[in-house]
Formats: sequence, structure tokens, C-alpha cells
Amino acid sequence: MYKNVLNILSLTLLISLVFACCAQADEIKFDNRSFILKATAQSLNVPDALNEYFPKNENHESWTEMLGIYHLPQEKDPIKYAEKFDKEIENNETCVLLKFVKNKKTDQAVISYLENGNENGKNFFTYNVYKYEKNPIKGITEFKYSVKYFFKTNEEIVTIANTVRAENDKYMTMLISSPIPPIVEKQLAP
Repeated sequence: MYKNVLNILSLTLLISLVFACCAQADEIKFDNRSFILKATAQSLNVPDALNEYFPKNENHESWTEMLGIYHLPQEKDPIKYAEKFDKEIENNETCVLLKFVKNKKTDQAVISYLENGNENGKNFFTYNVYKYEKNPIKGITEFKYSVKYFFKTNEEIVTIANTVRAENDKYMTMLISSPIPPIVEKQLAP
């Protein structure tokens, strides 16, 4: 009888964990904030697997903050891929590389940079942090955190620069220490 009770409890716990994992796939906590799954490869009709998470009232077309998880099955080496991306950043006149960290022991790389842009006549900087690591099945996985900072004046640019400078190491450390969430493959409601 004790064995049956233990089996039932184990099965109940397993089912609870499965439902908890499924529920968490639609929402990710990052920096004590919730990000909701709003875009997948299926919803965007792209070939490589991806998930993009945004705050509740934002989406793929209109956002100020986002998390992205991308599977790049054709790539083999996360550090070489990051080095290639680093060169692209440095050769792009709208981008400024902030920091590039490689860890050959863990086969990971993390890059942070600012990119200047314009959207609907509004100027902004996008602060980006990318983590690259081997995918357990094939290729590499990319984990991205981005924030858009809109500005109108030079004083606002100075404030943005100070904010990014103060928080860059924090977000790089968070991405380095965070396991990359698994990619959810499902059709999202429009």
C-alpha cells in the first residue's frame, strides 16, 4: 500500500512539473519582470526556430524591451560565430561595441553593444546583450536581451549612456549565469 501511495504521489508531482514547465514556456521571468511569448518561428513564418518574449502590452512589431531565443542549427562554433558578429558590429557605423567576453572552457560568448536607429520619426538607441552557446541537439543557441531607449535631446543621450554603462555588467552577468530557456514550437493566436 505504501508503494502505491508513493507511486501516486510521484505521478502527481511529475504531472505538476510538466504543467508548470508548459505554463512557463509562455512566460519568462527576467530581472524580476515577466515577459510573454509573442512571436515564434511559426507565427513569423521563418525557417529557424525562435521565440521572442515581450512585456505584456508590447509585441514583435512595437516594443521597447524583449528577450529572444534563437536556434541556429547551421552554425557549429558559438565563439567563432560571436567573433564574426563582433566584426559586423565594429564595421557598422550605427553600432558601438560595449563588451565582448569569450569563455573557451564553457564554449560560450557574450556580446553587448548599442545600435542607433529611427522608428516612425523617433530616434533611439537599442541596447543589446547576446549570449551564444552550443545547442544540445545541433548548432548553437542565441539568447538575447534588448531595450530601446528613445531620445530627443543630447541630454537624454547622456542619460542613456550613463544608464547603459551602469547596467551593462549586470545584464551580461545575468545572461552568462542564466540557462537558455528551451524554444517552444507552437502556433500563437493572432
